[in-house]
Amino acid sequence: MKNKIKEIALQAGGSHYPDVGGETLQKFADLLLAEVFDAINTSNLQHLAYTTYDLGVVNSIREMTINAINERFKE
Repeated sequence: MKNKIKEIALQAGGSHYPDVGGETLQKFADLLLAEVFDAINTSNLQHLAYTTYDLGVVNSIREMTINAINERFKE
């Protein structure tokens, strides 16, 4: 298991992984999703864009990805 997942579980209030449940489990999921969104937003995909149109496509895909994840996991 990656150390980042253990770190997030501890931030959520678990004493150790997988000691998470109830509110702690929800906080863990929220923190994990925040990490995913941060990874998406900080990924350097601009190098894939050769034109301003391409850049618009890259940014649109980024937003669509975030929205799809939100719809699937958020209440």
